[in-house]
Amino acid sequence: MIGKAEMTYKVRLTAKANKVYSEADSILKKKIAKCLKLLQETPKNYPQIKALKGEFV
Repeated sequence: MIGKAEMTYKVRLTAKANKVYSEADSILKKKIAKCLKLLQETPKNYPQIKALKGEFV
């Protein structure tokens, strides 16, 4: 049996999103980080999220 290859994905924040994250309190930062980790590990569970194209790739 052949194993499934795992793909690694990167989650990139816009400058505005990064600023919001940087200014958030520690509790909110932990919640955001948890969500971003889930998105990074299983992006196909979030069909409303689109892959980057063009200069952003």
